[in-house]
Amino acid sequence: MSQPSCLNSIKIGIDFGTTYSGIAWAHTSTPGEINIIDRWVTGRNRTSAKVPSEIAYTSSGVKWGFGIPSRGSRLAWFKLLLDPTKYSHASTANSPLARTQMLIPCGKKPVDVVADYLSELYKHTIDHLEKSLGKDVVEVSPLDFILTVPAVWSDAAKDLTLQAAESAGFGRKKSFRLISEPEAAAVCCLKEIEPNHLNVGDTFVIADCGGGTVDVISYTIARKSPKLEVAECVGGTGAVCGSTVLNERFEELVRDRIGLPRFDKMKHEARLYMVKEFNDSLKRNFTDSEDEDIFTCPIPGATDDSTAGIEDGMFVIYRDEMRKIFDPVVQEIVQLVQQQVKEVEKTKTCQVKALVLVGGFGESEYLRSRLQNQIRTIDGRKPSILQPPNAWTAVVRGAVMRGLEGEIVRIRKAPSSYGNLCTELFIEGVHPKRDGYIDRHTGEYRCNRRVRWYVRKGEDVEENKPLRQTFIFLVDAIGDRVSVSLLASDSPDPPDTSKATGIRTTCTLEVDTSVIPKEKFRRKIGISGQPYFRLMFDLLISFQSASILYTFEVDGIVYRDVNATYH
Repeated sequence: MSQPSCLNSIKIGIDFGTTYSGIAWAHTSTPGEINIIDRWVTGRNRTSAKVPSEIAYTSSGVKWGFGIPSRGSRLAWFKLLLDPTKYSHASTANSPLARTQMLIPCGKKPVDVVADYLSELYKHTIDHLEKSLGKDVVEVSPLDFILTVPAVWSDAAKDLTLQAAESAGFGRKKSFRLISEPEAAAVCCLKEIEPNHLNVGDTFVIADCGGGTVDVISYTIARKSPKLEVAECVGGTGAVCGSTVLNERFEELVRDRIGLPRFDKMKHEARLYMVKEFNDSLKRNFTDSEDEDIFTCPIPGATDDSTAGIEDGMFVIYRDEMRKIFDPVVQEIVQLVQQQVKEVEKTKTCQVKALVLVGGFGESEYLRSRLQNQIRTIDGRKPSILQPPNAWTAVVRGAVMRGLEGEIVRIRKAPSSYGNLCTELFIEGVHPKRDGYIDRHTGEYRCNRRVRWYVRKGEDVEENKPLRQTFIFLVDAIGDRVSVSLLASDSPDPPDTSKATGIRTTCTLEVDTSVIPKEKFRRKIGISGQPYFRLMFDLLISFQSASILYTFEVDGIVYRDVNATYH
């Protein structure tokens, strides 16, 4: 993707979250002032650092965020539909995501719903900027958007996010940048830690605990001055164990207590209100303190029932029940963090100095105390656990900082092994006969379904040092389009045949060779007597924070005419 303009531009971070979304911005003339948008459509004059990631299609048009009537049906959690294979609760009949799938208007796909919501964020951003800076300033200033995505998402899901943002009005797909949520959080937190508390070689584990996903990644300080630079220490991990799972577990408790027939008869709006009260109050404030043994949550429309624990319209929850709601989710986060700490210390070169919790769920005191009690280094130490101020907005502020200051992550770990489908000369006794074929141009006996790997999972990659792979294509005519199947594997030592288990086609690259000068095509005569053309070029692959950029080069000239179709 193109580098953002740095002259009199406005850097805008968009944190599109599962349950809430945030927007922050800064003008390059005053880079020290990062502004959080905290007023929203129909926000009833209240301020909030984020807006609900909810949308409703009504007879009077699209409503979103705080603008949806309290009793109105709404689509929620739809962000997770961009990568549904990673969300195990999607098929649960009573989950908000399942209800959202039922409410998607006919003819719309999940990516269209995301685009509609992002369109409202975009329009609100422009309206806010024009009121803050003046319409004339906004019209002449380049707007550089940095959109955050979960690190655990597939390449296809990240590409769908780009498609949705493009449809929403953010500009051409290559004119803005994606950044992973934990990397944005790391940029913010490490920049805000006092410099005298940072030393070259210190390693920090960042746990971005959001509504849908939890991403865990570790960075080692590589340089402090003149500019802070970090290197990814080991590959990041993550899982769909965010705080929305607690909402589901709360609903399961209600269903088990009052019985399935009564639960199913509850109005959709009443259940939404009940879950929102649990989410905004009980969940955020639970500490497992001995001073609090009983918690209550409104349950609209339900008659009092002492056996079901409903008194005066309130659903009663006991302390041990709250722990049962929290503990499976919290334990999964503990395991993610502990495994990351273990992997860091297995390198023998890094030692975890602190764990930094960010995201809405990262502000939970119960989560912090459980991590403090359970996380240990190899030598038995308890790492410091930091909960920075305003952890809920760390991701969106970090996105703006990334736009202002450029890249601070010098080295990343390849998230998967990547290679391409290719052919090679057939070797008897090595290659299976079923994959052998005669090349129609040269008459060579070759082997199909081979894989040439560019990078192995966990290897170091640098954004400004793209991987280079040479290709030779035989085409019938000058200017023919050629395609490359890009394969991926989660193994650091994948096999060299595409038919092996665990190898997937991540995308198909289509290279437009019509932009290449005709003299670069070498004319040849094939075995049939018919002419063909031999073209050689280098494919360049750049691993960025949350995306992969493809270009190709012929005799030192780089072309960007590569279209990636993700599967």
